[in-house]
Amino acid sequence: MSALSVALMLSLSLAQSAAECEGQKVVLIPFDRVALAREETRGLEEAVRRAVGSTPGVCLEARADTVARLRTLGPGATACEGAACLGARSVAPGAAWLVRGVALGVGGSRSVVLTLEDSKDWEARELFQLPAAKAEPGEAEARARQAFQLLWAGRPSLDGVAQTSASVERPTRVWPKVLLAAGGAALAAGVGFGVAARRAESRLSEGNAGCSGEGEAFRACLDDRLRSGRKQATTANVLLGTGALLGAGGAFFLVWELP
Repeated sequence: MSALSVALMLSLSLAQSAAECEGQKVVLIPFDRVALAREETRGLEEAVRRAVGSTPGVCLEARADTVARLRTLGPGATACEGAACLGARSVAPGAAWLVRGVALGVGGSRSVVLTLEDSKDWEARELFQLPAAKAEPGEAEARARQAFQLLWAGRPSLDGVAQTSASVERPTRVWPKVLLAAGGAALAAGVGFGVAARRAESRLSEGNAGCSGEGEAFRACLDDRLRSGRKQATTANVLLGTGALLGAGGAFFLVWELP
């Protein structure tokens, strides 16, 4: 079989697939991540893709096509907003809706914040969470489906009229909760590391800090305890500062969104 024949068959296959896809075109761009491994983020993204793709009335663009276009557009392409993202020369040409996702690994669990946007600068957000440990098979997809269905049910119609008002207003308060929860977790962890560092400092000042022996072995043990104490103190300072910033950000957004 010649290369031309293969190309023609591939083109026909792609055209047939596109024809079979009925519904409003949706583009889901690769997830951003905060304090979460790339592999876990990709797994959560795939769960969301399955959930979105199985929603009636949705024609989801293949990830490979989205990624190829983003690479062509270059860095900063996904920084667009609303209509700028859904224009003819954007990350989602010809699409009616754009889905973003942020995967977070803070607060003792894994969370995903989903955002649905249209070409008229309307947007809404939903949050779903999973335990820090490995979730049950299908749990991520089930929670993603529930979150996306809330967004999809609350979207405006094509003439700009919202189908339901409650489902549009409620998701706007997700970010304050996420930031406050993450800030609280960081502060708690920072306090824990601070207490551990203070205990290590106290043991060093009062005696041998649990080291035994003599000579070089004793000095090596003390040096190790000292380095450990300094590392804990540095970690505590970083976590406390991060917690304070996240908490302040959450409080700001909470006040901003008050009616």
